[in-house]
Amino acid sequence: MMKSVQSMVLITLLISVSSTVFSQNDLNFKELLPEKFDKKNIIQEEDYNVWGTNILKGKDGKYHAIYSRWPKSRGHHGWVTHSEIAHAVSNHLTGPYKFKNLVLPARGNEFWDGDCTHNPHVIEYDGKYYLYHMGNRGSGYWYNTPNDRMPSIKDDKEWWVNRNNQRIGVAVADDLNGPWKRFDEPLIDVTGDRWMTSTPTVSKRTDGKFLMAYKYVQADPKHKNGKVIHVTATSSSPLGPFKDTGIPFITHPTASFACDDHLEWLHNGNYYCIAKDSRGVWSDYPDGSTMLFESDDMGLEWKPAKNFLAIKAGEIKWTDGTSTSCQRTADMPKFYMENGVPKALIIAVLPKECEDSFSVVIPLQKD
Repeated sequence: MMKSVQSMVLITLLISVSSTVFSQNDLNFKELLPEKFDKKNIIQEEDYNVWGTNILKGKDGKYHAIYSRWPKSRGHHGWVTHSEIAHAVSNHLTGPYKFKNLVLPARGNEFWDGDCTHNPHVIEYDGKYYLYHMGNRGSGYWYNTPNDRMPSIKDDKEWWVNRNNQRIGVAVADDLNGPWKRFDEPLIDVTGDRWMTSTPTVSKRTDGKFLMAYKYVQADPKHKNGKVIHVTATSSSPLGPFKDTGIPFITHPTASFACDDHLEWLHNGNYYCIAKDSRGVWSDYPDGSTMLFESDDMGLEWKPAKNFLAIKAGEIKWTDGTSTSCQRTADMPKFYMENGVPKALIIAVLPKECEDSFSVVIPLQKD
């Protein structure tokens, strides 16, 4: 009861500070999702973790999955040291998907993105495809470690070398089958006291501009590993340059890390975002639950939507009657879109007490 009261006080404080009120729009994201998900719609690889999966229908009429993968032998935290962006194809939206090729493989730490590419976000615009992503490079330490050496966020200084070398980039192609053009400079580099930039999402606004939401880490004496800050930037071109708006993306009055793993889109003329409550500060729902936010000014100022809960964290129920307890229930959400309308949600899942992750395609029940 005490936590419930505290949560309501915090949300009330947020509303007071921002001089906004909860949305009166009626989008209820939970109602778009089936109660149970289908295991037949899982995207996975035998030897690799799968994460952050985008699905687009290609010019060849097939469905193309662009996703992060890294060796299961490296463990879950190997995403920051060993991830690569891969490509799989299917004749059907829900799969099965067959691995085809690497899109952004490792290319050596003389490049800013030479050791790791991760968190792809793909959009189509004017006949071309734009793949926004995180890239990084390490010191070379991991080149000389055995394949079953699992990087640790707690024990490895070298893990943090890769983490703090994250930058945002973009690759471009005329076809989802490639080839993809990579660039030798990041799209969003570090400036000032920023340690890194990461996790970009890009959407096209009704005014023709492109909105990017991303995070950076800033040195902060209260936080040993830096403070995570989410911001927005806009550009008239999908290739940039993107200029920061100077407006924080989603903030909370008491949290240093208010949200993560976000996805923005236009729905019936309104701008929405689903984002993970990464510190459990927004509600009584379990940490990692996905919340719905909305913006009245094309993605600059955000507020909690009327129907706030999107996906409750902790467990996935399957149509075969089984369930999976989750460390990560619905990370890195992406939409499969048709004519600008979301038709399926794709989420990344990490079961509890497990190092192996996968993605699952969830057809939406209505527009």
